[in-house]
Amino acid sequence: MPEMSRQTMCGDTTMTDTAGKPAPSVGASKASWARNLGRWLTRWWFQAPDGSTYQRRRADALVAVAGLGVVVVCGVLVANRLVPGTDVAVFRQINHWPGWLNPPMWTVQLPGVIGALPLVAAAAALLRRLRLAAALAAATLLKPWLEAGAKTFVQRARPAETLPDVILRGNSAAHGLSFPSGHAMVIFAITALVAPYFKSWWKVLPWALAAAVCLSRVYLGAHFPLDVIAGAGLGMFIGGALNLVVGVPSASSGTAQP
Repeated sequence: MPEMSRQTMCGDTTMTDTAGKPAPSVGASKASWARNLGRWLTRWWFQAPDGSTYQRRRADALVAVAGLGVVVVCGVLVANRLVPGTDVAVFRQINHWPGWLNPPMWTVQLPGVIGALPLVAAAAALLRRLRLAAALAAATLLKPWLEAGAKTFVQRARPAETLPDVILRGNSAAHGLSFPSGHAMVIFAITALVAPYFKSWWKVLPWALAAAVCLSRVYLGAHFPLDVIAGAGLGMFIGGALNLVVGVPSASSGTAQP
């Protein structure tokens, strides 16, 4: 490291090295650090270390806005009891489907448990989909917070508390707040986040699974239809918003590594 010396001219002190060249000032070092950070953030925003490119899609913004709109509309309908007859009628129709459907319906609801989010995040990290893993981890934290907020504003009891002929299956909760469905939130958040990593028609599979989870929650007697629709909306909001933050693989990158 070159030795530093001081030169004094007209009362000003300038740091120089032994070759007589001015040493970098503190301000210049900070500016250089800021430029390097800016370049790194720009590269991270658009590109992964392996050269794969990422994008922020208008479709994800629309998904987030539409999801939030669905929650608001469902909340208004439920809170003001605008369509209770239709909601209850659809619930009874699905809830009274044949009993032999219980085992598959109970099984299909499992991807909607809260533990599915960190589990899928861990799987994404093992597959080196680090952006996806980070988004799923963030969704794990957002889900209970947003769910609690919605339950506070729209306090709706479980079907078994309000209807006399509910068939409860698979240890479904009989008491507590029903709006929105936490299972629907989880599976739709996962779906919105992982779907961009699937190719061609395979993208349909996670959405089909998400719809099946919502249907199973009504069949098992845990939620009214508007509860699962609202949960799906919140899940879409979470997934769409996080996709805008971390980005999704561009069409040219396919299933790119984060």
